[in-house]
Amino acid sequence: MALRLLHFADLHLDRSFAGERLYGVGAQRRREDLRAALQRIVERARDARVDLISCGGDLFEHDHVTRDTAAFVVQTLGAAQVPVLIAPGHADPAVPSSPYRYLRWPDNVTIAAHEELRPYRYGDVQIWAAGFMRADVPDAPLRDFVRQDEGTHLLLLHASDMSQVPEGVTPYKPILPSQVEDAGFRHALLGHYHDARTSDWITYPGSPEPLGWNEVGRHCTALVTVGDDGTSHILLEDINQRQFAQEEIDVTGMSSADHVRDAVMAMREGKHLGAGVIRATLVGERSRSLNLDTKALSMECSDGFAYLEFSDRSHVSHDVDGVAQEFTSRGEMVRKLVDHKGESRQEEQTAGRALQLALDAFDE
Repeated sequence: MALRLLHFADLHLDRSFAGERLYGVGAQRRREDLRAALQRIVERARDARVDLISCGGDLFEHDHVTRDTAAFVVQTLGAAQVPVLIAPGHADPAVPSSPYRYLRWPDNVTIAAHEELRPYRYGDVQIWAAGFMRADVPDAPLRDFVRQDEGTHLLLLHASDMSQVPEGVTPYKPILPSQVEDAGFRHALLGHYHDARTSDWITYPGSPEPLGWNEVGRHCTALVTVGDDGTSHILLEDINQRQFAQEEIDVTGMSSADHVRDAVMAMREGKHLGAGVIRATLVGERSRSLNLDTKALSMECSDGFAYLEFSDRSHVSHDVDGVAQEFTSRGEMVRKLVDHKGESRQEEQTAGRALQLALDAFDE
């Protein structure tokens, strides 16, 4: 065996989580999850007896990283007992004010603080790496790269495989699998895409922990084994302890808060959402006796979740026929709306929604 390494990327330490509408304690606990993930990565590398840990960038977020977190990274990676090679990404560029530049890093940690690809030798394998020296780098790193024919070569970058750009992701450092092959690399170990994926030429381990509600793919480390003949074997291993999920709970027919709590517990067990970060939306038609206090529900139902947030989009059921018999302004309004329902289904639905909103307004 020529080399055995553990690859990870996109940890995003000190992320604010404001984009996910997580604040205060909820956001702080997610940042603690990210720290714990780095510790698990180092432990996994130790258990797998790897020769090297590689990081494909976005280890932390430069705009938010604290000195305390930077010191935590230095201590944790320094205790890894194996070499660590980091290719800074667009969220953690090696700018002059970066911890990559102003901190003294342990002897076992190497930062690829340069924009051009350079080789780093580990045993019989050369790993070519480059980093972001500024936040926005549009260049194509393999465009003018001279093919390497002698020896075994791997590529380590924070870059975008343009053959599979995820929806909503901004490409940085564009490359193609054919370029990886043509350049003489056995495999490219990348960062930037937050869902784990691997192919013949390119591997993304994904973010070790999901970072938002839309990150539903796998979140892994990649155990890479390079044989004496230069062949590489990639094993993606799930490492996340959290998952983000958005769920709906239909409260139609429920008559008490206990029924809602039972539904939440059934959702947790049925969909295996224990220790998850959950946004639950209450929908459907609820009885007038069912009082829904979303903040109280969040506190009462949070057991077993890392975070639970409710929003209420249910509506109160009304006895329209009964109200129409009333000799009141409310009854008069209902009779007029019923008379103007129209003949088409769309007009009927519009009038029905107007009835519900109007009756809700009367109740308030």
